[in-house]
Amino acid sequence: MAQQMPGDQPYGIVVNAQIRYADPPEPSMVELDKLDYKPKPIDPEFKNKPDEYPKTGTHHQHDVFAEGIERLDANGNPYPTKLGIHGAIVAVDFEACIADGACMDACPVNVFEWLLNPGQAGTGKDYKIEPGTPEWDLYRTDKSDPVREADCIFCLACETVCPTQAIKIFQP
Repeated sequence: MAQQMPGDQPYGIVVNAQIRYADPPEPSMVELDKLDYKPKPIDPEFKNKPDEYPKTGTHHQHDVFAEGIERLDANGNPYPTKLGIHGAIVAVDFEACIADGACMDACPVNVFEWLLNPGQAGTGKDYKIEPGTPEWDLYRTDKSDPVREADCIFCLACETVCPTQAIKIFQP
C-alpha cells in the first residue's frame, strides 16, 4: 500500500477492499482563447488616476476601485463585467483575473481566497461558472480576492506568477 504523506488527499475509491488511486483532478483554469474578451495587465498607475479609477467602495476590509465602471480590454472592447480593482496594497484587477490560482499557490502568507468559494484557496479550488448562467454574466470566472491584504509581506510572488498580470503590489 502506498504511504500517504500528511496533507495529501487521496483520490481513489475502494474496490474489493483495495484502494484504487487515480490521478488528482486537473486544474481548470479558464483558457484565454475561450474567453469572450482579452484580459490586459492591471494599470500600475491606477491609484494615481482617480477620475478613471475612483474608489467605489470596500469589500472584506479592502478598498475597491472602478467597480461599476466600464473599462476596455486589451483589444479595446468593453469588458463584459464591471467588477473593478480590489485592494490598495495587494491590488487585483477582477476583470483581468481568470481564476488561475497560481497567486494563491505562491503566496506564503495566504493573502487570497476565492471570491465565489469563500474559505478556499489554490489551483483547482475555484468555483466553476458555466457560460449562459447569471453568474457567467456577472463574473465570467471566480476571482482571487485579497481578503487578507494586510498580511502581505511584499515578496511579489503572486504578482510574478499571475498569467494575466492582474496583480500589483504596493508597499505602504
